[in-house]
Amino acid sequence: MPAKAIATRHPLVDRLATRISGTPSLDEPYIIQDQIPQTRSRHVVVIWDAWARMPRAERGRVIADAFEGAGIQDAIRVALGLTQQEAAGTGYLPYQIVANWKKSDGESVFKALKRAIEDVPGVHIRTGSSVDLRYPTLELAQEGYRHLSAAIPGPYWAIVKEVGTIE
Repeated sequence: MPAKAIATRHPLVDRLATRISGTPSLDEPYIIQDQIPQTRSRHVVVIWDAWARMPRAERGRVIADAFEGAGIQDAIRVALGLTQQEAAGTGYLPYQIVANWKKSDGESVFKALKRAIEDVPGVHIRTGSSVDLRYPTLELAQEGYRHLSAAIPGPYWAIVKEVGTIE
């Protein structure tokens, strides 16, 4: 690689390339890919709060460079970098894990469930004192569910998928 390319390479490229090359994880960045085999291309969404201070146009360049750095030769036709809040607002976090709690379970169970949700990796969307635990894919939601079920076994957890409405 030419010296100029190394000097101008964004610092997030290597971190993202490492994640692309690794296994899916409950921690950021979350990578959603749609591969199109006929054209050897991909549409990619990367959910990562590291984008917060970066212009959207630059995010796409980092994503394309990271895929190249990970040795993936497919053309990136769509590269969308979103923060967690942006992803939640645009429907890219459709899977949510909810706690099925009854008042008769008692306050201590409620507090334990809330702590467990706070502790498991995932996208935590805060609204007032409540926290929504969300994931971009069913596979990641299932992994989060396994973590929660190990922490607090029982019939407390459910994965729900938010479905958009037709107006």
